[in-house]
Amino acid sequence: MQKTAQTFMRGKHFTCIVKVLYTLQYTQALAALSVKFSPEERLAWSNTGAAKKNMPNSEKSWETLLYHVISELTKARGVYESRPEESMLSSSVWSPQSIEFTLQQFCLPFLRLSCLLQHHLYGDNLPGCLVEEEFSLLVGCLGLLPGSAQSSSSMNSAMCLGWNVNPSELLSQWCSELFSLTGAPSQQAMTLLVQDPQWAAPRLLQLPDNYNTIFQYYHRKSCSVCNKTPKDPALCLVCGAFVCLKGLCCKQQGICECVLHSQHCGAATGIFLLINASVIIIIRGHRFCLWGSVYLDAHGEEDRDLRRGKPLFLCEERYRVLEQQWVSHTFDHINKRWGPHYNGL
Repeated sequence: MQKTAQTFMRGKHFTCIVKVLYTLQYTQALAALSVKFSPEERLAWSNTGAAKKNMPNSEKSWETLLYHVISELTKARGVYESRPEESMLSSSVWSPQSIEFTLQQFCLPFLRLSCLLQHHLYGDNLPGCLVEEEFSLLVGCLGLLPGSAQSSSSMNSAMCLGWNVNPSELLSQWCSELFSLTGAPSQQAMTLLVQDPQWAAPRLLQLPDNYNTIFQYYHRKSCSVCNKTPKDPALCLVCGAFVCLKGLCCKQQGICECVLHSQHCGAATGIFLLINASVIIIIRGHRFCLWGSVYLDAHGEEDRDLRRGKPLFLCEERYRVLEQQWVSHTFDHINKRWGPHYNGL
C-alpha cells in the first residue's frame, strides 16, 4: 500500500512538471505566432485580447495571453522589425481557427515526448488516434485537460494551461529574462523563441560512400589526447570522436581510451569503426563483440583487416540495421559472441 501511494505521488509530481513546461512551451508558441503576423494583424489581435483581459477565465484565453506577449515583446527594440523569412506567412489571413491550429501544432512535439516518457515511467497506455484527435488525446493522457473540457467538441489549447501565479506578471518576467539573459539584440534573442521544434530520432554519423575517404583521412591522424598517430585508430560512430584502440598512451586509471569513451559518450555503450580493419566493435559495459562491417566490396563481401585491398562501399541496409539495434537497445539480444575486454580496448 505504501509503494502504491509513493508511485501515485510520483505520478502527480510528473504531471505538475509537465503542466509548468507546457505553459512555457505555450508562451513560446504565442511569441512565435506574433512574429508571423503583419503589423496590422498584430495590432488587431492585440486589441482583441485587450478587450477580453477583464473577462472571467481570461488566463485561459489565447487572445488575452497573446495580447500580454505582444505587449511585452513590443517593449524590446527590434523584435518586430521586418523579418524577410516571415513575409510569405504574413500574407495569409489569420482566423481564430488557424491560430488555434498553429498553437496546437507548435506544442505537439513536446506533448508526444511527455506522453512517451510517462509511458516508460509509469506504464500508461499509448492509444492510437486519428491525426485530428492527437492533441486532445495527448493532453488528456497527460492530465492537462480539465474534466469539464474533455467532453467539449472544440479543443481549446489554452484550457490546458495551469497558472500558479498571475499570468501577466509571469509572462512579463519570462520576456524580460529572455532579453537580459541573451545579452544580444532583441531580434537575435527572438530566434530562441520562434524556432519550430522538430524532434528527430537519434542517428549515427553520416558516413561517406567510399571507405577510402575514411581511411585516407584517419589512418595518419593524430590522437587529440596523446598527439600521436594511433597504431589502431578508431572512430566513435555516435559522436565522431577519434580514439586510440588498445593504446597504452591514453590509458587512465587502467582503462583504455575506447572503454573510457564509451562510458562518457554512451553510458558504457560504444560503437566504434576500426579504421585499419573496416569492422565495427560494440562495447557494452565490461563486454565487447565484433559486429561486422558496413562497408562491402563490389560482390557484397567484407574485407576485414583490408587484406584484399578491394574498393569498399557503404552498405546502407547494414548501416540502418546497426543504427536500429543501437536505438532500440537490442545489441545484447541480437549479438551472441560477447567476450570480456578487461578495460583493454
